[in-house]
Amino acid sequence: MPARATRRVPASHRQADPEDRSKAPALRLTPSTAAQVAERSVAFIERKFGFRLQYTPESLILVDAIIDKVKATGATEQQAPGLLSGLGCYVGEVLVRNARASWRWTAEMGMSESCRFPIVLAWPGATACDPIGRVFQRFGSGPADSVALFYETTVPRDRRDAEPRRD
Repeated sequence: MPARATRRVPASHRQADPEDRSKAPALRLTPSTAAQVAERSVAFIERKFGFRLQYTPESLILVDAIIDKVKATGATEQQAPGLLSGLGCYVGEVLVRNARASWRWTAEMGMSESCRFPIVLAWPGATACDPIGRVFQRFGSGPADSVALFYETTVPRDRRDAEPRRD
């Protein structure tokens, strides 16, 4: 029986399955893409663990637990950078939505020497923090670097009672 020829469709002509976000192209971390990166992580967590993160300060306890679960699998930082970066963007979006922070370029905030990621969060008055770096720190160091505690110790008191955004 002769071999049947198959025609390969070039990748540039294939349509992505809209239900499969795992095949979506990686987003470059920028102030304008951070929310989308966070949402992709929320969708992944929902598919993987069966619950949806709600962008509340209280949900950061769950992020700590997710980080612990990933670490318990034996994964290394080099094996999970996308998930960790996405969770960092989620943590940042919790601050954006609940404490009126905003994403900025690291260089714009003068943090290029101390931060390995291109974006950080800022509040008026040039106060900034690195939620993505904190997630990586939590992954490497454990519970002492809790992201839930990060919220409590980083968010200025006058910002904690801000009316949450519903973007």
